[in-house]
Amino acid sequence: MKLLISAETDKEDKQLHNSFRLGFRYRHRSGDFDSSGSCGSHAVLLSDGAEVRMGCGVDCEGGGIEVGLSKDNKSAIIRLVQIRVWQNNKPDDEAEHALVAGADDKIFRLDRTDTSECASLVTDRKELAALRHK
Repeated sequence: MKLLISAETDKEDKQLHNSFRLGFRYRHRSGDFDSSGSCGSHAVLLSDGAEVRMGCGVDCEGGGIEVGLSKDNKSAIIRLVQIRVWQNNKPDDEAEHALVAGADDKIFRLDRTDTSECASLVTDRKELAALRHK
């Protein structure tokens, strides 16, 4: 599983907006699957200060994920109940599936890695070129 969180300042409202792109493979199913959407503009710091959390959702009632960023920025915890996903980056109705969390696969810890590892999640050509030149 890979997660890419992006942040951009909106030209109109001048506010910072976050988005996510999630890529993964099932254990017993072939092909690459992905999902994407927007995240709440405000992150929430938990009372114990251990992590910052954001809620991220897929448009049109496509479910979503909660992303917890560790205080040291070395890992993220992904929590999900259900999220709309597509196979091989094909955003059409025939390719659409829902990833529904089971008892043992509703929380995932993802360790930070080099941004080049997330190149497959980038869809914007200019962003991909910038990522490859870092």
